[in-house]
Amino acid sequence: MVASLLVCRMSVARYIYLVLGVVLVLWSSILALVSRQLGTSLPFVHSPRVPWKEDDHSEISPTKKFATSFSSFSTQLGIASEVYLISLPWRQDRRQEMEHLQASKGINWTVVDALNPSDIAISHIFERIVSQRSLLPSEGHQDDLGSVFRWPADINAIAVSTEYFEASGSDLWTSADTQDSNHTTSPSLSVSPHPNVTCATQDHSVPSFKPSLPDWMILTAPKVSCWYSHIYAIRQFIDRANTTPEDVAVFLEDDIDMERDIETRMRHVWPSLPHGWDMVFLGHCWSNESFYPALPSPQAMSPSYDVLKRSYIHPSYSPRCTHAYALSLSGARRLLQHLRYPPFAYSRALDQAFSWLIESGRLRAFSVVPSIVIQRKVLSSDIFPGSGVGSAWREHLVDGVFGT
Repeated sequence: MVASLLVCRMSVARYIYLVLGVVLVLWSSILALVSRQLGTSLPFVHSPRVPWKEDDHSEISPTKKFATSFSSFSTQLGIASEVYLISLPWRQDRRQEMEHLQASKGINWTVVDALNPSDIAISHIFERIVSQRSLLPSEGHQDDLGSVFRWPADINAIAVSTEYFEASGSDLWTSADTQDSNHTTSPSLSVSPHPNVTCATQDHSVPSFKPSLPDWMILTAPKVSCWYSHIYAIRQFIDRANTTPEDVAVFLEDDIDMERDIETRMRHVWPSLPHGWDMVFLGHCWSNESFYPALPSPQAMSPSYDVLKRSYIHPSYSPRCTHAYALSLSGARRLLQHLRYPPFAYSRALDQAFSWLIESGRLRAFSVVPSIVIQRKVLSSDIFPGSGVGSAWREHLVDGVFGT
C-alpha cells in the first residue's frame, strides 16, 4: 500500500514538472516574439558600471557583419579623416619632438594652440564656475533621488543631427575674451589663480575645500585651460564643411609616442566597434581598461595576423588621461554638449569628466589595450607645474617611434 502511494506521488510530481517545463518554454517563446515585433533594443543611457554594447556580440561567425565602416577620407593613422595636435604655443621643446613624430609617421595634423593658463578668460571661467555652484540646492530642496541635476533631454537628438551646432552654455562664457585664433593675451591681462576651488565628482557633487586635499582634487588654471583647449579642437572637427557621419577625428597632446605600426593595429581593431560608438581611447592611464572582455575581431581569423603584436579593443572602464583619443562625428557632438552644460562645464579635470561620463553611461566609449599611444613624460608637465614630468603612471610600447 505504501509503495503504491509513493509511486503515485512520484508520477504526479513528474507530471507537474513536465507541465511547468512546457509553460516556461511557451512563455520564453512569447517574450522573444514580442521583443522582435516591438523592435526592442538596448537604451542609450544605461546603469553605471555596465559597458554599452550591441546585442549579438557574444558570438562571431566568419560571415558576421561588423557595423563600423571607414570613410573614403580615412587616411590618417589608418582610420581618421582628421588629426588634431593640442599644444601650448611656447612649448617649442615639445613641438620639435612632435615634428619628428609627424615626419616619421607622415601624419597631416592640424596644430591647435592651447589656451594660456594665465589668460583673462580663465579668470572669467572660474567666476562662472563659482556662480554655478552657488546655485546648487540646499538639502531641503533636493528631490527624491537626492539631486535636481538634469542633463538636457535633447542631447541624443542633437548628437545625430546634421544641423548647425550653435554656441550654447559655457561656449558663451569666454566669447568676448578669446577673439583671435591663438587664444593669447598680454601679460598685463594675466590673472591670479583660484586656489580654493575643488574638483566636482559625479554629476555635480562638490567637496568642500581642505588644505589636505590631494592635487588631483584641486581645480587649477592649467586644468581649466586643458578643458577649454580640447573643446576648441573638438569644435573645429564639428564645424568643418562637408562632414559625413563616417568621419573620425583623433585628438593628440604634445607629449606622446606611438607604435610604428599604429595604422595596422587600428585597421585590425576598428571593425570590431559597434554601430553608434562615440569615443575610443588610443591610450589611457590609471585604469584597468581590460576589465571588460575584449570585443571579438574578424581579423583574428586572418592567417597573416600577428598574434604577438595584437591589440584589443574593450568597452571602457574608467580611463584617465587625454593624450590620445578618437571621436566619431556624432560622438563629438554628444561629448561637447555634456562638456559645455553649465552645471558640469569646467567642474573638474577633463579626464575626470571623461571618466564619469563613461561610468554613468553618457558616452559609448572603448579602449585599445595595450595602449598604442602613450605619454613619454620626458619633458616638464603643463598640468602639474613644478611636479617634474607628471604623474607616476608609466607604460611602454612594443616598437615606439621614440623607443618609449
